[in-house]
Amino acid sequence: MLRRFTPTMMLLLPLASLWAGGFFLTVQQKDSAITVQAQGCRDYSHASITARAEGLVNGKRESLPVQLTATEKPGTYTVQKQWPDQGKWVLVFDGASAGVHTHTLVALTNAEWHPHMTMQPLAPGEIEAALR
Repeated sequence: MLRRFTPTMMLLLPLASLWAGGFFLTVQQKDSAITVQAQGCRDYSHASITARAEGLVNGKRESLPVQLTATEKPGTYTVQKQWPDQGKWVLVFDGASAGVHTHTLVALTNAEWHPHMTMQPLAPGEIEAALR
């Protein structure tokens, strides 16, 4: 019976090491501010996080850098609204720490949030789909 599981385990072992020590960004809305925090199984308090707003305004695509403000808690930042009211917008957060990368896209709507997290860079099609 052990022989049957050995090939499967050999295929799954690299995946286990990939997910061990996972790194991700949590995004929350509190009052009028958005909070983004680096989290994972290791200490990601010194992770580098950048953000941008991707929008569709009057049929034209726009991309704006978003300034993050550090909080007292290491690895945690707040975002105040820096994009126009017109159009449809998504926020793209990119995190990096010790060669590990993570990305989070948050579609902004009045009714609800739609976060999408991935370890791979976001494909342009993912951003376009979120703007529809």
